[in-house]
Amino acid sequence: MFSKKKNTASFFLIFFLLPSLSFAVSYEEAYELEKLSPIFAIPLYEEVVRSSGTGDFKKTASSRLYFLYEKFNKYIPAIQYQTRAGSLKNKKGEWSSLVKTLSDGLGVTPFSLLAVINSCSKETLVWESPEPTVHPETGELIQPTPPDPYRVLSKKENHSLIRLCYSLKMKQRDFEGWDNVFFYLFSKDVLTRDEALPLWVGSSIQSGKGTPYRRVFFSGRFKELSNESKSDLLFLYAKFLRHNGKFESSTRYFLTSGTYASSKRGKWETAKNLLIMDRKKEACTMIGDSFNAGDESEILMKKICQSGNWDWIQAYLPALKILMRENPDPVFAYALEGGGREAIDLFLKQVGSKVSDKDDDSEEDSESADILNKLIPPENRNKFPFWDARDKEADLVVPDRAKYLCKVIRRPFFGTPSIQPQFCKEVSPGSLETLLSIVAEEEEEASFTFADPAYLPLSIKWIWKNGFESESNGETAPPKFLGPSSEPGPWNLEYIVYRKILNRAYVEIRLKDKYFVVSVKPSYVVWNKN
Repeated sequence: MFSKKKNTASFFLIFFLLPSLSFAVSYEEAYELEKLSPIFAIPLYEEVVRSSGTGDFKKTASSRLYFLYEKFNKYIPAIQYQTRAGSLKNKKGEWSSLVKTLSDGLGVTPFSLLAVINSCSKETLVWESPEPTVHPETGELIQPTPPDPYRVLSKKENHSLIRLCYSLKMKQRDFEGWDNVFFYLFSKDVLTRDEALPLWVGSSIQSGKGTPYRRVFFSGRFKELSNESKSDLLFLYAKFLRHNGKFESSTRYFLTSGTYASSKRGKWETAKNLLIMDRKKEACTMIGDSFNAGDESEILMKKICQSGNWDWIQAYLPALKILMRENPDPVFAYALEGGGREAIDLFLKQVGSKVSDKDDDSEEDSESADILNKLIPPENRNKFPFWDARDKEADLVVPDRAKYLCKVIRRPFFGTPSIQPQFCKEVSPGSLETLLSIVAEEEEEASFTFADPAYLPLSIKWIWKNGFESESNGETAPPKFLGPSSEPGPWNLEYIVYRKILNRAYVEIRLKDKYFVVSVKPSYVVWNKN
């Protein structure tokens, strides 16, 4: 649902934006930076327009700003600019090319598009429908018409505008207003459950209302989630983990989200995590040659990957400081601080990190039972979310020469791990529960892999047991939806991850281009001697 297609392109463009903060810059700085990298001049020109009062500088900066909005397809601020300037239509009464391009791309009329941009950029009060009135002549009941955005978003043909309204509400921090719109549309069956659940989770992460992971966990139990919504839920959960400083865990879920859908999005966010963890080589290998020319963080990361020094960074700093305050991103933090712990601290400070040991895998519900039952009736819920396989058994296929289970320090996400003997414990066949008890760790989270007597990593296979429906001819039925246990395997087991504080085990498995991180019950996973 949040893929980068035309009908949803505007969503992630402004999904994580915060209200603008003041930062003193000059027109000259903006103009000089525009010569080097035009897109990074945008936040400087915006600041000049905000702080210059009236006069030639403001007028010139506004003109340059609109030109850059148009050049980099920043539709929403460009249309808002045209609205203020009274230039939405030309002298012939024709819509501007920006309005026409965006409305055509979303499949809506210009009037509907502008109604949503205007109404969703303002506070939205709850709307309770008054009693119908009676027509004095015909006696016909007249149903009251709700105000915008309720009215325009209730129309089937304007369905694609719901996500745009969501992003505008998040930018304005009108979280209560979004809740009003969200529950109205859901109550009118305008939003399906599959569409509604990622929006419900996303608003919690933005607003701090509710408990984000519990919303993720609950939403993941819906029986009829599409692959796109599964990807969105994991993406949002990965964002939440990142904002709480759990970068390795976050990276695993970004990778898994890209397996379900929106693979480019998953790869780029994975690369951002790797970069801020000072794994530049892995990060740059991850993104390849493709990038979005209208995304500042992607452009900056490509420059970081292609540059051998930091001589160029000085001219970018004023813009990066504004971008970091308005839209915190690991790449901006890395560039501002040059990497290291300082970059992580800056990022966590800007996102308002509130690290908690109870931020994930807690299955308690903090929302009202009434809301939960409306969102997903009990009969539409699975016991576990789609990434959780604690009810499934599996076999580990381990080579005979295996001798150790080793904790991997600074594990790579791609490539062979480096094993240090002092972090290895001798093990023998048995359940994963027994193996983990032998290598018990005091730290919150640790990754493990098998090694031979020479402390070299081994290739381990993972095979799911039972639970696969077969056709009458005995062949395995193709899965309706993609998932970690959609086929028995053998999968390649990359790492076993153990979180002591939660007493929870995970496995990272791959098969061709599929990657999953899966929660498992250790006593259900067995290494049998061949």
